[in-house]
Amino acid sequence: MPSPPEEGAQPKTDASSGQTSERDTNQPPPPTLQSQPPQPQAQTQTQPYPPVMGYPGYSQDPYSNYPNAPYNHQQYAYAQAPPASYYGSPYPAQQIPVYQRPAPSGFFRGILTGLIVLVVLLCISTTITWLVLRPQIPVFSVTSFSVSNFNITGPVFSAQWTANLTLENPNTKLNGYFDRIQAFIYNQNAIGEDDFLAMSFFQPVSVATKKSVSIGETLTAGGKEQPKVPSWVGEEMKKERDTGTVAFDLRMLVWVTFKTDGWSARERGLKVFCGKLKVAFEGGSGNGAVLLPKPLPCLVYV
Repeated sequence: MPSPPEEGAQPKTDASSGQTSERDTNQPPPPTLQSQPPQPQAQTQTQPYPPVMGYPGYSQDPYSNYPNAPYNHQQYAYAQAPPASYYGSPYPAQQIPVYQRPAPSGFFRGILTGLIVLVVLLCISTTITWLVLRPQIPVFSVTSFSVSNFNITGPVFSAQWTANLTLENPNTKLNGYFDRIQAFIYNQNAIGEDDFLAMSFFQPVSVATKKSVSIGETLTAGGKEQPKVPSWVGEEMKKERDTGTVAFDLRMLVWVTFKTDGWSARERGLKVFCGKLKVAFEGGSGNGAVLLPKPLPCLVYV
């Protein structure tokens, strides 16, 4: 039994006669649209970006089917970032613990307050006392100064000085108690404090207000308790002795206390300097004195 002809078969041609048979010329009608399979659509879109070397090119932009976001003029501009509160903070702020010293107890605060009040009261009372009493520095003056047995040519230097002074207390409400007065004799060319020629102590004395007293002492050089005179000091005194006069300095360290009824000040140290005491010698003898028409005031340092 012969099989039906296949769809889409071309008509056969008889090679001998060169004509097509009637059976082959009657072709079946074309199929309807419903029976035709869907034809593939040609890809007309071009690739937006060239493919990267080593990766296959994409057929289309994956985001081309999404609509563009609407423009909002109230959004933040690019030049200014939104505030920090816009982003928020995922972690709460941590506070660093601060060490606080414990408050002192009331007992120690009371002691400290009492000490401060005591110091303030003492300062106020001392200031008031000083303003009321007004202590003044005593006045020292040389009334006479002489030298005897001055011998500088022998193997041992020897001499004897006699110094008389006037001590005055200028205070009106304070009495002066001079407990110790230490005197030193120097040559005017001496440099150090240890280059003195003789040393001695005056007798302690007290001076009432607005009064003055006379004090005197003899200082001897060449004794066992006296220091050795430096050789360069002896050479300088020889040169001065040849001129007929030798200059000496009298220095004193004084410790004094001022007192009044119901009040006493602490002991105070004073430095007294009586300089340029030029002794004129009588010819070649070793005796001489300072010619003082009036008492020579001394400098007093506190």
